[in-house]
Amino acid sequence: MIRQYHSNGKLLLTGEYLVLKGAEALALPLKKGQTLRVKPLEDQNRLIWRSIYEGQIFFQAVFSIDDFRILQTNNQERAGFLQKLLQRALSYIPSFIRKTGYFIETFLSFPLEWGLGSSSTLISNLAQWLDINPFELNQDITRGSGYDIACARSNGPILYQYSNIAPQYREIDLSLPFQDYIYFVYTGKKQRSAKEVQRFLTQPESHEHLFSQVDEINEQIINSSQLTDFEQALRDHEAILSRVLDAPTIQQKYFKDFPGTIKSLGAWGGDFILVTWTETRSQLKDYFNAHDMDVIFSWNELIKDKKHAG
Repeated sequence: MIRQYHSNGKLLLTGEYLVLKGAEALALPLKKGQTLRVKPLEDQNRLIWRSIYEGQIFFQAVFSIDDFRILQTNNQERAGFLQKLLQRALSYIPSFIRKTGYFIETFLSFPLEWGLGSSSTLISNLAQWLDINPFELNQDITRGSGYDIACARSNGPILYQYSNIAPQYREIDLSLPFQDYIYFVYTGKKQRSAKEVQRFLTQPESHEHLFSQVDEINEQIINSSQLTDFEQALRDHEAILSRVLDAPTIQQKYFKDFPGTIKSLGAWGGDFILVTWTETRSQLKDYFNAHDMDVIFSWNELIKDKKHAG
């Protein structure tokens, strides 16, 4: 019997870094994600793994089913991560029967380098298959806040708050009347999220005094009826993080001449940015093409909501 599971990708709109210390973050599940397909292999003591994007196998490995030794792979680093993930996941369920082998395929709907959640969607899918807690598994493997795991399981934008005991999150209605003026642009600068997370967590300051300001910004975003209100909330949030990280905003650093508003999403300095733009999409494309950036999505193309659930 073939089993299949799917999880959504993610973008973090507010609360980056601060979510790790307890601030409430506004996060966006995506229409793009990852599917995992599991097929039992009778009379085989191997787990065969293939990862596929646009019909091409970009990673494959063979593991022993008893202890997940790597028997064969085309990428040792990725196989090592997957080995650690499988070993940890199955440590939660010692009764898991290993007499049957498995053939597992994953199907990504975005490139790995985009940073939209290849790891979090994998963790979520494995947890669905094995019926274990995805937040516990994620914490053991990545030490992240888990907002991406919440996005993987949600049908629309969420407010998320990290906790050592159990994360709290809820889906919200984010029907912005100016969504046609919001775009997402891939910068081409891949950021090592785990490294950035560790660096931030070494800071001795708790930053709790900023949480109420982030809460107010979240409310301003959710209740924005005008694009200008939304843009001001984004700028206020960027200013807070600029002070916390002692770094210029991405708009100050790279796009001073941009007429709209630009906000970092997730770890500063990489992956995707949100931009507001009221002119034509072709003009927006021309601007970012001049900066060697050509991957642009509209809000409706990328962000999942209840109207596009499933």
